[in-house]
Amino acid sequence: MDKDFIDKNPVLTTDQDYAALRAKGLHYIEELSHKYWTDYNEHDPGITIMEALCYAITELGYRIDLPMQDLLTNPDGTIPDTQTLYTAKNILTQSPLTIDDYRKLLIDIVGVENAWLTAVDYNTVNGVNIAVNEVPIYADCSADTLSYTVTPHPVYLSGLYQVLLDLDDDDQLGDLNNGEVQILNPVFGAFTEGEVSLTIVFPIWNDPSVEKLLLASPVKAVNVSATFSAAGSIITATINVKYSIGSAHYTITLIPIVNIDLQPADQTIGPAELANFFTPEFTAQVVNLYLLKIQKAKNIVQKAIRRLNENRNLCEDFVSVTTIKDEEIAFCCDIDITPSTDMSEVQAEVFFAIEEYLNPPVNFYLLSEMQAMGYTTDEIFSGPVLKHGFIDTVQLEQTQLKTEIYASEIISLIMNIEGVLAVRSFRMTKYGTDDQPVTGETNKSWCMPITLGCKPVFSETKSKMVFYKNQFPYLPNMDEVNDILRWLRATRAHNKLSGHEDDIPIPSGTYFPLDSYTSIEELFPVTYGIGQPGLPPTATDQRRAQAKQLQAYLLLYDQLLADFLSQLANAKELFSTDTTVQTYYAQFIDSVKNIMLIYKQDSSSKTINELVMQNQDSAATTVNDWQALYEKNELFLNRRNSFLDHLMSRFAESFNEYVLLMYSLDYTTQQETGITLASMIEDKIQFLQDYPVMSYERGRAYNYFPQKHDFTIDTLKLWDTDNVAGVERKLSHLGGFKSNIPGVEAYFRRFLYCIGNATITSSGTPAKYNFVFTEGANALTSVKSYNTNAQAQKALPAFMDLLLTTDNYAITQTGINWNVYVVDNNGVNQAISNNFTSEADAETAMAQFISTFSTMCDNEGLHLIEHILLRPRDNTFDLAPVCLDPNCDFCGDEDPYSFRISVVMPYWPAHFRSMAFREYFEDIVRQEVPAHTIVKVCWINDESMYEFEREYKAWITALANYSLDKVTGLHKFEVANNKLLKLLFSLHSEYPVATLHDCEDSQGTNPVQLGKTVLGSYKT
Repeated sequence: MDKDFIDKNPVLTTDQDYAALRAKGLHYIEELSHKYWTDYNEHDPGITIMEALCYAITELGYRIDLPMQDLLTNPDGTIPDTQTLYTAKNILTQSPLTIDDYRKLLIDIVGVENAWLTAVDYNTVNGVNIAVNEVPIYADCSADTLSYTVTPHPVYLSGLYQVLLDLDDDDQLGDLNNGEVQILNPVFGAFTEGEVSLTIVFPIWNDPSVEKLLLASPVKAVNVSATFSAAGSIITATINVKYSIGSAHYTITLIPIVNIDLQPADQTIGPAELANFFTPEFTAQVVNLYLLKIQKAKNIVQKAIRRLNENRNLCEDFVSVTTIKDEEIAFCCDIDITPSTDMSEVQAEVFFAIEEYLNPPVNFYLLSEMQAMGYTTDEIFSGPVLKHGFIDTVQLEQTQLKTEIYASEIISLIMNIEGVLAVRSFRMTKYGTDDQPVTGETNKSWCMPITLGCKPVFSETKSKMVFYKNQFPYLPNMDEVNDILRWLRATRAHNKLSGHEDDIPIPSGTYFPLDSYTSIEELFPVTYGIGQPGLPPTATDQRRAQAKQLQAYLLLYDQLLADFLSQLANAKELFSTDTTVQTYYAQFIDSVKNIMLIYKQDSSSKTINELVMQNQDSAATTVNDWQALYEKNELFLNRRNSFLDHLMSRFAESFNEYVLLMYSLDYTTQQETGITLASMIEDKIQFLQDYPVMSYERGRAYNYFPQKHDFTIDTLKLWDTDNVAGVERKLSHLGGFKSNIPGVEAYFRRFLYCIGNATITSSGTPAKYNFVFTEGANALTSVKSYNTNAQAQKALPAFMDLLLTTDNYAITQTGINWNVYVVDNNGVNQAISNNFTSEADAETAMAQFISTFSTMCDNEGLHLIEHILLRPRDNTFDLAPVCLDPNCDFCGDEDPYSFRISVVMPYWPAHFRSMAFREYFEDIVRQEVPAHTIVKVCWINDESMYEFEREYKAWITALANYSLDKVTGLHKFEVANNKLLKLLFSLHSEYPVATLHDCEDSQGTNPVQLGKTVLGSYKT
């Protein structure tokens, strides 16, 4: 806590307490030299030197004790971003993880009032369990398969959400959840006295009957006509709408219900009156108002779908996203109030209390308001980043959908309103979509059930509340009631905020030149002759020599003190992610008078400042004067790694396992590997720089439906993209993956299979096709020829796999020529190079080819597939294979979709051929993915990778198109899903080839190991 006063008796640390330092120095002097030195008085030069040093140390202590922001600040007072001092918003928040997180994310969208997610395996409807997934699936134990045929064992997929949105009430368009259009006081000829209110109940925005109206936006209706008919008390309109989208013309018929909410006393408005006054122009206005309403509702839902897909959790998905359905509830009661009470104000308070009870609002708060409520920083910033303020999780949990409404709770709220004496004859009635009371749910006096997935809405026009003063009934003025009600809603709402402070900023500091240094020689009395005044002109040579000798002695202390300050000034470099070339810092002391006469010069007459201080580079591999005197390269690399380890430990992260593994592993000699400390520094810096993103997205899945601003598919985010799961990004860092494509990170979704510089050439009549690989000046041509280009293309991946995963390159002589062969496990020559004139030339060419080709194809990376996305969307999709117990004794094996992940990786890169690395990486995968998921890691060859990536890319594209249009995109997605499903469950891991050794060769490398190798040839 900062103090605004000076302590009378300050408590100093030892390094700031001159008296304590002096006493400690005297103690050491007495302890070490009491046999030879007995004069400890102030006039003694040794004591003077000690006192000067003690005083200088107090300055060091003072500077060290400066606030951290002052130590790290730049001259402009700002702390650089490279300090890994991430703000609360950047490091404490995370992509949505819980249902409350998803709700906050959706409510943050402009136009969304509230949102609810149902995350259950099934819904119970009329006592029957209905699966949440798109199509019911059953386990057929006798056939050992999953089936669409009903069996006693339904499979309920987990991780699927049904999303309900409660859209805002628009000032112009009303409740966006429904298709109702309200008309107040239209001109009805003779009906000019009294209030008139109509509600035209059109279909909601996602009704199939208005689907074509929403194909393009905006759509404007023209040539509209309306007729009206009545069946009992229900009036129905038939409205023919002609409209155009581009050059196409359409006609659609809408059949809404017309409700007469209010009409003049003793007068009736019926179909004839409505037909007279719904002119084509007026009807077109009504229809266009309706079109604006459903277009706006759809636009908000599309934004919600886009936001959900951008923040989808790993192994989870959204089956449906739609708006909530309203259930209109009317309330009737008698209310006794005090004689002095304003009836309009009381009725507005009653209406407002009922609204708040039925649908409690979700409020947004400022950061300062959340802090004032007592929330800690980690509690405030828990969950996703929001644009419009902070949401109180406790309040959010109190806004769940109601399943029942209790009269006692509403009466209690009304009784709490000032001026209310009693509530009598309380009744509740529910109205259906036809605007008629629901059978069996009228005049409820105690409890009103609400349909699952529906929201109760207070109907002001259908409610009747009579207020009594001294037993005389009164009716308030509704215009006044509505004005007060609008005022109450406005004053008590915490709406979405803008322009607010949404983060705790990094504090700015006060810059101090921490490395500024004044020599301790300036602290000595003038009589010593070593300060700026120097010696008098009359001083003898011996006296001048003595002064220089003392200066040389003191220079050791000066340099230590100056270097300490330089180290302190550069502390911000030590704890940053900048590229640095040193961890020790020093400075040249140029403030000492005639200092250059004390230093020894080299043969080139270069000063220590030129040789050392101006060349502070410990990262150079060539030893320089700085390294010789201060910090060698090896020391720098170890210290820099240690500082980065410290920074990583702040986030509970470590590279230690990976580093130890790499040091104990070599892929060819089984000796200590050649991994460099410099490369480890690069990996750690990249990890720390990416950490805010990795931390925020650690549970996020990839966005399979990336959309542009106009809600079309962003095809650039499907392949060759960083649109991958957050765990893929982190695993690539922890695995030390490297991409051989400049500018592309190893975690990018891209093709990992290798074709090198492969071309297919043809020759002869009829034409025969061969592979040709050119690496530098060398070419490798397949021996086997193919009849068509398509056959050659199809055979290419298997041939590439042979090149990548075999070491059986051989050189043979044919006549006077030498040739390079690749031999498969059966001893068959698969490829041959150009002819060489000597065996030495052939060996050189082979070595160059292998080196170049291996480097080109050493493309490290992974593909992560969530099985939940492979689920069937209708009953024509193929189902994943299972292994079921004949007695239907399940242990989760009946569900191959829920919380299952497959990680597919290339087998051939040298990095991945080591079984020790595989074990390490598979452990890391299981540590980093959510604990409730099951992961299978598969290491496949180039041929399998080629086939897999071809189907995987097609599936990603088909899934995006299906998400855009579930009707037209269904068939292509089904085909792609079936192919990928079949291929994924047929993949198997490849293992290094082992060799059998006889007893005489028992020391051979790479012996056969169960589950870790495949048997190769017998070695004699």
